[in-house]
Amino acid sequence: MVRDYPVKKNIKISKEFIYETVKNVTGNAEILNDHIKSSYPGMKSMDLWTDGKKLYAETETDRDYNNPMETIKTYNDLIEKLTGYTAKERKKLLSK
Repeated sequence: MVRDYPVKKNIKISKEFIYETVKNVTGNAEILNDHIKSSYPGMKSMDLWTDGKKLYAETETDRDYNNPMETIKTYNDLIEKLTGYTAKERKKLLSK
């Protein structure tokens, strides 16, 4: 399932910005076409891209991983760094 996230106006979202941020948070990232691919414990695959205005994410979790809260925290931290919105703020925006 693809999710899209709004990005704060003061963040210049780009393929390079996503790549550097993902690499810093997860320790690995690669660029394939205009998508940034990565994985980390609990997240089998993560595919991120942008249209210059929004961030798009397609993920596949590892259901056998024994610490799902750590996986969620890492993902939320990453999305916050990329969009400028905390998980709480994103939830509030979605409910509008």
